[in-house]
Amino acid sequence: MSRMKQLSPLLFLFFIILLGSPAHALDTPKSDLLHTQVSFYRLLDEARQTSGLSGTLLVALQLDLQPDWYTYADDPGGMGKPTKLTGTTASGTPVTTFYPKGIRKPDSFDPSVMVNTYKSGTKLFVLIPGSDARAFPLSLRLDLLLCHPTKCVPMRRDISIPQPSAPLDSLPQASQQDWWPQLIELIGKKTASSGQLPDSAEASASSIKWDFTPKYLQPGLEVTSLLSAILMGLLAGLILNIMPCVLPVVSLKLSALLNSSSMESKSERIAAFREHNIFFSLGVLSFFLFLAIVLGATGSAWGALFQNQWLVLGVAAIILALSLSLFGLFHLPVIDLKFGSKNKNPHVQAFFTGNLTTLLATPCSGPFLGGVLSWALIQGPVVIATVFISIGIGMAFPYLLLAMNPGLSRFLPKSGPWIEFVEKGIAFFLVATAFYLFSIAVGSESLRFLAPLWALLFGGWLWIRTKAAKFTAKWATRTASLILLALLVVWTTPTEQDTQVWEEFIPIALQEIIGTKPLLIDFTADWCPTCKALEASVLTDENVMHWKKTFGVTFIKVDMTQSTPEAENLLRALGSASIPTAAFFPAGPDSRSPLVLRDIFTKSQLENILESWEK
Repeated sequence: MSRMKQLSPLLFLFFIILLGSPAHALDTPKSDLLHTQVSFYRLLDEARQTSGLSGTLLVALQLDLQPDWYTYADDPGGMGKPTKLTGTTASGTPVTTFYPKGIRKPDSFDPSVMVNTYKSGTKLFVLIPGSDARAFPLSLRLDLLLCHPTKCVPMRRDISIPQPSAPLDSLPQASQQDWWPQLIELIGKKTASSGQLPDSAEASASSIKWDFTPKYLQPGLEVTSLLSAILMGLLAGLILNIMPCVLPVVSLKLSALLNSSSMESKSERIAAFREHNIFFSLGVLSFFLFLAIVLGATGSAWGALFQNQWLVLGVAAIILALSLSLFGLFHLPVIDLKFGSKNKNPHVQAFFTGNLTTLLATPCSGPFLGGVLSWALIQGPVVIATVFISIGIGMAFPYLLLAMNPGLSRFLPKSGPWIEFVEKGIAFFLVATAFYLFSIAVGSESLRFLAPLWALLFGGWLWIRTKAAKFTAKWATRTASLILLALLVVWTTPTEQDTQVWEEFIPIALQEIIGTKPLLIDFTADWCPTCKALEASVLTDENVMHWKKTFGVTFIKVDMTQSTPEAENLLRALGSASIPTAAFFPAGPDSRSPLVLRDIFTKSQLENILESWEK
């Protein structure tokens, strides 16, 4: 959630990254932009009493940057990505990091915004818990954004620090360094803001380092180059058009296309048909560029926008407003889906319809997409943008074809009395979509009320509309409405669950049991229709219970409905950036190389995997 709050300033910054000077304009290779120097210091009893620190070793990590380059402080101020240094000791105990105060200056890309920056030579301080050398080697991860007056480059670097070669007693004293007063001030501020220095289980849960060498069910489909990412991105984008998320999307597209068929003039209809598809495609592509900026800047997974409660509620409100406008309750100024309406800005409507369509499709992850995203999102911003644009082109391809051959508009049915039922059918489908999104934001329990309410509204409308129909048709429709209501009541009534089917994801506990027994970890979310489809067809309670008894596998569910840093770290460690994702961890030494299943998989595929690893 907190990362999304930084979205507004980051958007401007990453537009500069994507549109700024090309990579070849920089003479220095990316790997040479940042060098780090490690120094060890000891904390004597007097220094520990003065500072309140419990450790005896302090590590200073110095950031050495190329001339004119800088990075943002851990508190960047008005714009920029914060510098973060996290890590653990050899035993898995988290270290504590202290960040110096940044240098205040106008941002290079927007001088009106003041930001806090680190220059070359800045030291980050890491406190080592414990009192001996068993903490080594340290495993640290440095995550920052290196910036130049003309360009920014995101960088993530894993650093392993071995045991100091000199004896502890011979190391320089921290309290005698010129930066010691500044460190004492930092410690005081951290203690005042939190009440205590970070340690205990909470810090452990937030700093676990997952280290795997994952294997993949279909290694031949893994992306290894920009060319393969573009080609597979085109195919993945095309397949997105037939994924479960497409149902609300189809209603928006159908409404817009049928609206153009209401025009009397053939030339006018063809022109409107072509222009709608062109601007609709532009809307799709622009939103994919937006996703490239957001996901590249925040390091979030595909579909993570739906982890933001207020965003989901906002989208639900927009969808509900669109549906109510189809009932004639009011006229919307930008997107008006009513058939036969004359919108003053049809290009703007088509563009924003493309935006909305893509947003609604993003919770889905289809075949090929998982491998494309996992490769792309660890690359530089230009590569991320290129790959995301290729996915957008794939998704927009059917509409670009329609734009190139507008004569296909002749196959659209002409307006008639039947069009009202199509319009109202789309309206009710959009109401159902809005209710579904609302349930994601406030909790799935709300469906117990919303689903029957939708059935009552739909049935009530059919009841009124069929008053003048023949007896058989009228009562057949009304009976079907009552059956639908009963089915939704039964569907949303909670049933007794076997709490032993799935284990809860507890990071520390999971780290301890990996390798001791076979595990199957499934990543899911309420906003992921593909995940729900897998749970209903493959990962059912019956199947899971059978596999547990037959193969002795422990099943763990990782819920990503809300933003959970440890879940996201584990997903990235498995080489994935989208869900659904599942990973099978065998017992024994092979547990460090789990088998990862991306996107969609079948019951037989999963059962074959479990059988092949059975001892």
